[in-house]
Amino acid sequence: MIDLSFLQGAPSVLYGVLFFILGLLVIKRIEKLLETGFKRRMPKGTAKSMARLTYYGLIFVVALVAMDIGGLRLDSLLVAGGIVGIALGFASQKTVSNLISGLFLYVDRPFDIGDSVEIGGTGGIIIDITPLSTRLRTWDGPIMRLPNEKVFGAEIKNFKKVEARRLEYKIGISYDSDVDNALKTIGDVLDREPYVLKEPSPDVYMSGLLDSAIEITVRAWVPTSKNFAVKTRILKSIYDSLKKAGVRIPNPQLDVHIKR
Repeated sequence: MIDLSFLQGAPSVLYGVLFFILGLLVIKRIEKLLETGFKRRMPKGTAKSMARLTYYGLIFVVALVAMDIGGLRLDSLLVAGGIVGIALGFASQKTVSNLISGLFLYVDRPFDIGDSVEIGGTGGIIIDITPLSTRLRTWDGPIMRLPNEKVFGAEIKNFKKVEARRLEYKIGISYDSDVDNALKTIGDVLDREPYVLKEPSPDVYMSGLLDSAIEITVRAWVPTSKNFAVKTRILKSIYDSLKKAGVRIPNPQLDVHIKR
């Protein structure tokens, strides 16, 4: 006589398999909808990553339900999974932390792809944002990968979020130079620069008496997009104009008095 007892659980297993297949089809559709929705609020690469992360999470849930429908004892799996989880917990701690930080960055949105930023003292342009890390091209060229955990906890300066940036220079002139002439010369340089904003108005004033120089502080506001180009141009124009006006920029010097 043929033993058909192994078929007794077949309907439950079949239902579990069918549920899993149907769940996959539904989840795939949900992933597409989420990706479309995310793209309206975040960069394309980030939207795809977030949708994919949700996709895997839903697959895990559907798989658990399908195994339960199929009659597979989840308590045994959970015990085994717990042992494996403890072993992997230490290795995955950073990954989980980066994922959570990535979600917080998505909610806070301190920057987008293409923004000029400074993260924890490292400056550059954001080129990619993923659930685990943020990549930026530094000012000198190399691409740097920053874990989202460190990004979220760091001080972030976003230069693209503001329309204007303030330039500041500290310039020393010799004590035998005409201070009023120097102030006027620097002011004329700022007036000639087309990208220096009228509001807020630029400032040029004597700010200190140093060991070997009179310190002049120069402040001016320029459009953020023109910051780097204008900054160096103004500095060179100030130097050339002061030299032409006869204002001397001294080298540090030390007077030594010898007693006999």
